[in-house]
Amino acid sequence: MRFQTRLVGLVFIFLCLTTALHAQRRRMTEDRDLVPIDLSKMDCPDLSGSAKTQDGVERNQGKNRAMVDLSQLSIPSFETASFLKAVSFFDAQTQGSRRKDLTPAQQAQLAGMEKQIVSFTGYLVLAYPGPPETTNCGSVDFHDWHLEVFEKPMDHPPEIGDPTPIICEITPRVQNMFYEAGIRLKDLAAFMRLPDQSHESNGHPARRVRFTGYLLWDDDHNGSADIGPRINEKAKNGYHRPWRSTAFEIHPVLKIEALDGPAPGAAPPVNTSLKAEVVAAAPVPPVAPPAPVSTPAVATILEPITIKIPYGETVIPRGTRAEVVSRDAKTVIVRYLGQDVLVPLSSTDLR
Repeated sequence: MRFQTRLVGLVFIFLCLTTALHAQRRRMTEDRDLVPIDLSKMDCPDLSGSAKTQDGVERNQGKNRAMVDLSQLSIPSFETASFLKAVSFFDAQTQGSRRKDLTPAQQAQLAGMEKQIVSFTGYLVLAYPGPPETTNCGSVDFHDWHLEVFEKPMDHPPEIGDPTPIICEITPRVQNMFYEAGIRLKDLAAFMRLPDQSHESNGHPARRVRFTGYLLWDDDHNGSADIGPRINEKAKNGYHRPWRSTAFEIHPVLKIEALDGPAPGAAPPVNTSLKAEVVAAAPVPPVAPPAPVSTPAVATILEPITIKIPYGETVIPRGTRAEVVSRDAKTVIVRYLGQDVLVPLSSTDLR
């Protein structure tokens, strides 16, 4: 009887361990590439996801934005250096901060930046499914795809000493458009990260890709453990740290273009007002550097200035420090949100 009792106990412990291990595995999806998904089964109708805080709600609503017609927009285009330069003023002011820590002026500045749809071009070295998060109500099966995009191609997954990437993300709400258009991440990324944090080569170099989508500040990853110019260590959980150059990312991605060869998939789809585009394109010609300006090269805005942007209007908040492109006796052209803006000289600290 005593032996049977012990045997039953051992079986019970075994079943508990098996269940726990299965649950642990289910904490990450087994998806290896984009797949068709049935959004009607996604138990997360609210764009704020399952966030419990105001800043979490705001962040998730930004991540869950829907596809829009891109054909009529004038979209600024960046590569790594110009992207980091465009967000450097905000990054410098908010290092280590979260949305709840921002001043009213910084909140207004961020609101204008996050309305921007921009293009970012680089080499897609690594792609992998994101973990369950409040954006998608903690779902394992409905998850974002994280794309690590670098200034230069690499023949190995990111490791200690390598530069950190810019992050672009595909969300469940736009995933089917890319899948139906023939996009496969294995055709674009040099490596895929697997659920056990190992890496798998896709058998080809990283493709040069242009990603177009909303600019988003993911302040969940704005600390020194996440942000830095180079990878310093491999954490106990298997991820490299820091793992990104800035908390700003392209999220959600709305358009993907392969620039170094034929477009992935079969024939590109006809683009309607709400269709994702996949096209083959020539590399973007380099932009001529701005003409040198006399010092000071930075102007401080002394009063709020309303400016026109591709999607309407925004306000440059008082106190914003912006790069000077050129000036004359009455006006100054400053670089703001990746575009050149003409403002009155009297509205700045320049004299």
